[in-house]
Amino acid sequence: MEEEAAADRGRRQLPWRCTVAVQAALCLALYAAFSIGEPQLFPRGGVDALGRGARRGGVAFLSVAGGERAPADQARLLRQMEAVAKVYEAKFVLDVAQSGEDDPLWQDGSKYFEALNIPWYSTMSSHGRILGNFVKKVNMSYDQVLDIVGLDTGAVQEPLHDGKISDSYREQTKWLERSLALTSGNWKIVVGYSPLAVCDEVEEPEIMKSYAPFQRIFAKYEVDAYISTGGFCGYFHRDNSMLYIGHPSPRGDQTGVDGFFLYRVTALEMESMLINVEGKVVRRSVVRQHGTETM
Repeated sequence: MEEEAAADRGRRQLPWRCTVAVQAALCLALYAAFSIGEPQLFPRGGVDALGRGARRGGVAFLSVAGGERAPADQARLLRQMEAVAKVYEAKFVLDVAQSGEDDPLWQDGSKYFEALNIPWYSTMSSHGRILGNFVKKVNMSYDQVLDIVGLDTGAVQEPLHDGKISDSYREQTKWLERSLALTSGNWKIVVGYSPLAVCDEVEEPEIMKSYAPFQRIFAKYEVDAYISTGGFCGYFHRDNSMLYIGHPSPRGDQTGVDGFFLYRVTALEMESMLINVEGKVVRRSVVRQHGTETM
């Protein structure tokens, strides 16, 4: 009799256990369904798996298109940049702007990031004058060096004067070649306001000719990437072993995306991620040093 009673109790408990198991399985299935396809800023393993900038021997930094935004939009953008900068331990921010330190985003962003001790560097496009050039050398682990060269692209937009090559255009190409010749970094990145990439020959022939000397200099000194505002070539465009990176701008960008780029540079590769103001990765590219790019 005792054995029959025990068996009966076991049969009564079985449906209850099955119900709990089914509910747990449904919860897991729902969680997976909501997670599939959701862009993730952080990789598997959580924050500690990011490498946090220099922990893996690399350097992290941000870049963003300057320009005027609505106060609420700018505040949202800066908050998201701050959150990413803290997690990835970004060393600096590149403001891809036309007016340098007069840029509205630079003026607010550089102050916003003072508490984080993260400096901002801004490009210029000074309409025939060379004012916005700079060279920044960033030391990495294992004696690796990242060279950042800021290029004032105003002369690129006005290459001719009275039908001849302008003095400012000639001086700018000479300055760029001289500066790159003096660099000894493992990585070389040039940043400027105007896009210098040519794709599908959609640019005017005169503009393509004005880009050509800069492209030859990039190739000669094995520049790894050129960062600028967006052009016809999209966010990422590879030309041989060089990557052109174009920012979405607050005005005129047809995709409606506003955001910024996060870069992680190690001894072997540079990862670039376009992150929108919601903190989601919109586009991603990985470039191996003077090698191939994967998207």
